[in-house]
Order: sequence, then C-alpha cells, then structure tokens
Amino acid sequence: MSSEVPDYHKEQIKKVKSASGKYGRRDWFWNLLSILVPTILAGSYSWFEAGWFEVTKKKINIPKIPAGKKVKVLHLSDLHLSEVVSIKHIDQAFQKGMENSPDVCLLTGDFITSQPTDAQLLDLRNCLAQYSKKIPTFACLGNHDGGYWSGKNGGFQTDEKIRAVLKDARVRLLDNQQVSVLIKGVPLTITGLGDLWSKQCRPEKCLNKKSYATHLLLSHNPDAKDILRDYHWDLMLAGHTHGGQFRIPFVNFAPFAPVKDLSMTEGLHSSHGKPIFITRGVGNVYGVRINCRPEVSLLELVNS
Repeated sequence: MSSEVPDYHKEQIKKVKSASGKYGRRDWFWNLLSILVPTILAGSYSWFEAGWFEVTKKKINIPKIPAGKKVKVLHLSDLHLSEVVSIKHIDQAFQKGMENSPDVCLLTGDFITSQPTDAQLLDLRNCLAQYSKKIPTFACLGNHDGGYWSGKNGGFQTDEKIRAVLKDARVRLLDNQQVSVLIKGVPLTITGLGDLWSKQCRPEKCLNKKSYATHLLLSHNPDAKDILRDYHWDLMLAGHTHGGQFRIPFVNFAPFAPVKDLSMTEGLHSSHGKPIFITRGVGNVYGVRINCRPEVSLLELVNS
C-alpha cells in the first residue's frame, strides 16, 4: 500500500490545462466565426446594395410652369466611373431613367472618380452619346472631374478630358453658363455652375440676370447654396453627397456625407425659400453603400 499522499492541487492544475487546451481551441474557433460571418455578410450586402438602384419619382411645384404643362426631368449625378463602378452599372441607370420617358436629362457632375483609362473614357462617351441623342442633355462638373481639388487627390490636374468626353457625346456642358431652351412647350433657363471645391463656382458670371422662364440651376455641391441665396433661381439640382453612402438605420442620419450642412444630404429641401433637390447619385467610392441605395431621380415639374 503506497504511503504517498496524492497532490490534489497538481492534479487539478493538469485537468484545467487539459480542458483549456481542448475547449479553448474550440471556443477560439467559434469566437472567430462569430466575427467573420457577420463581417462577410455585411460586406456582401454593402457591395450588393451599391448596385441596387432605387428609382424615385417626385412632383415639384414650380409656379412659373404654364398651367396644364409639365416637364419630366431625369436627374443623375455622381456616375463615378472607376474600378468599382462599371460602365454597365452607369448604363443601367440611364436605362431605368429612360424607361419613364423624361423630356430632358440633367447631370450634376462627378462623371469619374480618379484617372480612368482612355478606354474607360471612350466607354463613358459612348454611353452618354447613346442617350443624349434621345433627349436634350445638360451637365455641370464635379470635384472629381479634374482641376484644383482633383489634382490634389489623385485625379486629373485639369478637366480637359471630361470636357472632351461631354463634347463628343453631345452633352451640353454649362460651366458658369446658362442657356434658354423650350422643352415640351415650356420655356426653361438652365444654368450650370462650376464646382465649389474646385474653386470654380462663379455665380456672378451667370446669375445676374433675372429670368422670366423657369430657372433650373445645376450645382454639384449643395453647400453652394450658401453663396447663392441672393441670386434668382426656381429649382436647384445637386449631387455630391451620395446620400452619405452610409446612413444609420432608423434615425436616417448620414454622418460621413461630404458637406457642411448634414441636414441636406438627399431629397427635396428648401433653402431661403427656394427648393433644392439632392440625388444620392449613381455610383460611389470604395464600392459599397449601406442603407443608402444608388438613385435614379425622376422629377415632374408642374404648376400645382
């Protein structure tokens, strides 16, 4: 009969170590899985949502529209042709818009993200030309389209390439310029401003004259409203925000929208008694959207 007294303390330590080695690895696996699965699902959804268009339709009252008349506007912005936004995606936006038989197309800048290849620019030109031959199409430029801001952030130093694309596609670029047109029997004055961040927004060059026609103002960045309050216009169309690209569910807040005024990141708003419509845009940066689908905006201008 052994006279040795078992060391229960050592035995217990051995059991704990054995258990921790056996079950610790399993726990580690499940903990890792609990992190990876939601991350992968969230990433997959945000990528999916970036390609899931929402076609929004809004009726806007413009007192200058003649009684009994209306103008249907297709408003697209922030195409952002890039490695994460394909020409197929951009073409799909135009297709969805054209299905609703708009009378005029208004584009509010950021046709590209950085420095697309010549082949990509040719694809963009061909896409735009396909639709500009169907309805009158007007545009202004955005901060990604070349120039001061773009050159400092990995893009083109000048906007020459985008100007050439628009010209070849027969899209009328309005760069601190305005034009008078007749759409469906409705006289319109359309003004396009240079981009605010690119330091090219010059309202004094094109907004001094009061227009008796309905005046539509194209400005890529809605923050430009702060320097436009003393000028005349009937409806301002803008983009730039991407709707925030990420919106907090339930509270519908976009904390990362690239604007000073976070109260105006999408939809119809009023500034100093004048209406501003901000579209969430077609493309994106980084290839993802969360609770903020890309938007094809159809606006019906009426005198209600």
